[in-house]
Amino acid sequence: MKIGILGGTGLIGSELIPYGNKLGHHFRIFTRRTELPADLASLSGLELVTTTIPSSAQLDGLDAIINLVGEPIAGVRWTAERKNLIRTSRVDFTRGLVARIRDCKHPPKVFLQGSAIGYYGMSASKHPAFDEAHLPGDDFLSTICVDWERETLSLIEKGIRTIILRTGIVLSPKGGALEKMIPPFQFGVGGPISSGEQGMSWIHIWDFVSSTFYLLNKKSSDGPYNIVSPNPCSNEEFSKELAKALFRPCLFKIPSLAIQALYGEGAQVITEGQFVMPKRLIEEGYEFQFQNLGDALRNLLNKN
Repeated sequence: MKIGILGGTGLIGSELIPYGNKLGHHFRIFTRRTELPADLASLSGLELVTTTIPSSAQLDGLDAIINLVGEPIAGVRWTAERKNLIRTSRVDFTRGLVARIRDCKHPPKVFLQGSAIGYYGMSASKHPAFDEAHLPGDDFLSTICVDWERETLSLIEKGIRTIILRTGIVLSPKGGALEKMIPPFQFGVGGPISSGEQGMSWIHIWDFVSSTFYLLNKKSSDGPYNIVSPNPCSNEEFSKELAKALFRPCLFKIPSLAIQALYGEGAQVITEGQFVMPKRLIEEGYEFQFQNLGDALRNLLNKN
């Protein structure tokens, strides 16, 4: 299969491309970079296209397109400028990409669009887990996710199989939330944030990549999928498991005021969260390799 990927040089794409490459897929990587990172440059069957957003001609003839583009949300201060960038990099970019796909003479058979479990809204406490049938929330991130996903509707109307990847916290020591959490625990000062009751719906990077290709290859799969493990946990539970995996204590609780002082409104994605279940993935037969958080953390941290 010839796959076009946008956002392919980030944390997820840099794992997704080698996995697909081993399966025999060829990738056309659309990026602002003028050369590929070293871990991708050594692979065969890759084509680099340096562009901000690809043209219809550059997209034409691809079997599938995966869009993972989006500015970081967590660990940044939400200024008015940053919030605008978060929105435009998702909603506006996807709108432009979809328009170009619609203009292709030979459009892809399947389109995979990144989204987030922020779709369901945020909470600082425990609650019954959300699945794909639940309605969206009404906060800043929920609104973005709703608008983001809405941009793909015209592809569905055109007959292109469209899959929405509502992604949780992707665990990898190479980046993302886990990389940021490791140093405090290594120094013995890590612990739960705020009440510690907020949900953390996580997924091992391997299961993210594996489930993505599972959905890509399953011709009956379409619509939204929660890309999370079947065992969401609280922030306090996550903190204890991470401390155990690193052989460090979990003695301190980080007050929400400290996080708010650093990130302002952006602290919401750290002090709040959500419990989410991958109901549709389970119903469609996907088998998780890492269902247990402790096993997932030990696997990731023992490699590094």
